[in-house]
Amino acid sequence: MPDRPGIRVRRLPDGAFQDATQISLEGRFLELNVTGEELPLGALLEIESGQTIFWGQLQQTNGVTAIVSIEHSLDTSRLQPIREVWGE
Repeated sequence: MPDRPGIRVRRLPDGAFQDATQISLEGRFLELNVTGEELPLGALLEIESGQTIFWGQLQQTNGVTAIVSIEHSLDTSRLQPIREVWGE
């Protein structure tokens, strides 16, 4: 079985990050296995995955499996030129 990307999930606006594993990404729906605190339906989430940050809403849960409707995403590699200018 191929390795699945490890990601981090947090409830907005100020929740702590939890570890998760991506199961699938189909269209605007991201399916995850989330460890740690149970997230309530409708929760607004920030998801860090590799070089992408997603923002969305928890639509469905079944035990540790969660389905998130992705509303926005950002390829953080596009921020590198800005970081270089600002000296970060």
